[in-house]
Amino acid sequence: MNEDARDNFEEDDFEEAVARFRKMVKSNTSKYFDVFEVEGIVDHFLEDGRIKLAKKAVETGLKLHPASVAIKIRQAQVFMHEGKLEECLELLHLAEKVETNNPDLFLTKGGVYNLLGDVEKAVEAYEHALELPIDELDETLYNIGISFGQAGEISLAINYLEKAFKDNPKNEIVLYELGYYYDRDSQFEKSIEHYNKYIDIDPFNHSVWYNIGITYNRMGMFDKAIEAYDYALVLNEEFLHAHFNKANALANNNQFEDAIECYLEYLLLDKENDDAYCYLAECYLNSDRYNEALVNYQKAIRLNDKNASAWYGSGLIMWSEGQLTEAQIFFRKALKLEEDNADFWGMDAKVHAELNETKEAIASFEMATALEPENIENWLAYSEMFYDINDTDRAIEVLRTANKINKSNAFINYRLTAYLLDKNEELEAACHFERALKIDYSKQNELFEFYPEASVVESIKKLISQYQATNL
Repeated sequence: MNEDARDNFEEDDFEEAVARFRKMVKSNTSKYFDVFEVEGIVDHFLEDGRIKLAKKAVETGLKLHPASVAIKIRQAQVFMHEGKLEECLELLHLAEKVETNNPDLFLTKGGVYNLLGDVEKAVEAYEHALELPIDELDETLYNIGISFGQAGEISLAINYLEKAFKDNPKNEIVLYELGYYYDRDSQFEKSIEHYNKYIDIDPFNHSVWYNIGITYNRMGMFDKAIEAYDYALVLNEEFLHAHFNKANALANNNQFEDAIECYLEYLLLDKENDDAYCYLAECYLNSDRYNEALVNYQKAIRLNDKNASAWYGSGLIMWSEGQLTEAQIFFRKALKLEEDNADFWGMDAKVHAELNETKEAIASFEMATALEPENIENWLAYSEMFYDINDTDRAIEVLRTANKINKSNAFINYRLTAYLLDKNEELEAACHFERALKIDYSKQNELFEFYPEASVVESIKKLISQYQATNL
């Protein structure tokens, strides 16, 4: 719609036009609408997602004004919403031959190219639109940014949203989306910066405080995250997601008792969330309150017997209490649900090893290390199984394989040092020990805790003295 004409078209007249159109459709009669009324009616229904009514408005408008380029652009927008992208582009190309200075035409074209995945042409169309006179420029830039964001082009989304912010620093929705997209782009400090600018304008928006909490949580700044969730809850005490995320942040911060209290508050509001019972159980598990942990894992299973984490957690409790056969049953249940989970295979392997089922343990360790070769704990446990049955050669072989994949890991090299010393291969052991010291000098106790005899080996003592001077 021509912007000057829009300005002269009163809001009451616009609402009246929509009401007249609805009445016309309901009564199956015919009424007259001018071009500007048709544009406004179509815009109204497109914004509400009422595509059929928008289409009907276009059809009515074209019967009344068959030569109107503005209505044909609205028809193209309807095609775009229906997914008829080629028809949309064809109509826009025809319209462009008649009218070259309508920004709506090029904005629509940019949206279509975005949906087609042609980012270069989308940018070209949008930039053409921006060269033309546009009222409320920040809103147009915002819509372009969101179009790119929805297409997964996060950098371009940020670029146009920043332009919208520059045009109008007080546009709250632009600040909100900048906070969101900077978070998605892992630019967490900029995300917080823009959320805070929003808060400066409107400190009482619980959703923004909640998003700030999410970003701080991603940054590992759990105290800040908890504080933000608290603000969100002060503003809306029944905000379920804030209760849930606050509990998660408390658990991440190792404040397990506080997390337990928060999960319980959440579960008063949402009793059917099996994941919440799992996380609550995990807090009990980390607090060595095994009975309460098991009770809540079982509640999760009753709500959703496809919850692999609940079966796995139950298995961990059985394993920690020495009930290996029961643990094995739970781990197998978990693996049926998530057969590509390296942690599940690793624990299944450990139980087989403790039950002296070496063949089965090897198979499970092989799965665990293949699925997640960077998981050092599984490699160490795998090697330890062979070491415990006096097959140090196989233990060394396992860690040599791990070392090829994880080339700069101190733990693997400290453990290889122990195994090689046990085999009286002091020269090679010293090589691995030196490599481990170079990678992480501070973790040298990993060797002595596992193999205390290393503390009296001369080559080991000499290397410690040598590297001690450079690490003071």
